[in-house]
Amino acid sequence: MEFGIFQGASVGPRPWEEAEPLRLRQDVELGVAADKAGYDTFWAPEHHALEEYSHSSASHLSCLAVGMLTKNIRLVTGIFNLCPPINHPVRVAEQIATIDVLTNGRIELGTGRGSGSTEVNTFGILNEQTREMWEESIRAIPKMWTQDLFSWEGKHFSVPERCILPKPVQKPHPPLWVTATNPSTVETAAKMGLGVAMFSFSTPEVLRPLVEIYKENIEKAEPVGEFVYNKIMAIAPALCLEDGEEARSILASQPPGVTPHFAVYFDTIPDFAKRLENEPRPIPQTRLRELVAEAERDKNIPGPFKEGPPTPESLHENGMCVGNPTEVRATVQKFVDVGLDQLVTIPVVGRAVPHETCIEGLRIFGEKVIPEFRS
Repeated sequence: MEFGIFQGASVGPRPWEEAEPLRLRQDVELGVAADKAGYDTFWAPEHHALEEYSHSSASHLSCLAVGMLTKNIRLVTGIFNLCPPINHPVRVAEQIATIDVLTNGRIELGTGRGSGSTEVNTFGILNEQTREMWEESIRAIPKMWTQDLFSWEGKHFSVPERCILPKPVQKPHPPLWVTATNPSTVETAAKMGLGVAMFSFSTPEVLRPLVEIYKENIEKAEPVGEFVYNKIMAIAPALCLEDGEEARSILASQPPGVTPHFAVYFDTIPDFAKRLENEPRPIPQTRLRELVAEAERDKNIPGPFKEGPPTPESLHENGMCVGNPTEVRATVQKFVDVGLDQLVTIPVVGRAVPHETCIEGLRIFGEKVIPEFRS
């Protein structure tokens, strides 16, 4: 089992003059601490205009910042949006290769197509267009890295004959990932030879069928790149302290979470899509703020994580790695048992958790949890 951390850049309500830059800088510090603690990967998201939920709009730059301050930890863009109007594939190839050179071969390209209409409408495209945009780009980018002369005449972008520079130092090219949330996407990703990233919102056992679909199909992959990257991972919250009750108390004391924002911004999820189906797109930011406020008042909206008292039993059952090292190891084992290759933890389980506590949680997890799962 490999281990990583995921920085989310959640800043909470205004004012942001101090909170926003502090959060972005502290997320980089978490990546450096994870490197010292022996983690394998640092993951950074790309989001656009998702107020309060995440102010991380440049995944690759977050990875570069951590990479320039570390020596070992691998860096994964989670995600780099490959829709050409958002990030032109040539620029993606150039930027990832540059990071690969500067970090001596530690970057991995995690890809996707955005969390919902709020993001993609910002750039003048629709949710319905993003899948084929992503697929065209993911097939082209590895060729930019490996071919001396590259050209492309596609539906969503074209490139005349060019030598795309620089070339990555990882040969034949950096590993490729995609974020997936349903069985069909997992199957497609496996057949394309891509690593798969998933979020874990409930018992890890729910992930078992997805892992099985992935492992079955990856064996017969026709990779879009030069090799098959056989890895599937899940992202889950984690706060490992010597005193388990202290960890649970910190979790319980956090201000209201991301449920209202999740319900509005992630409108590709069927339940949320239905709730917002009558909202004309693009939704103005003023209206988005009203929808988030309405969602805050609606107690029936399901959140991404199970709500209720954070008992040891409930946290363990729902794959939340919060507690003392013994308790956290038992929860991690649930992810191991379903066959995952990597567990990526969210070390900031609430925006009010002291930064020093998050750093301490990473240190303890690195000392007393990770070694138990090394082969």
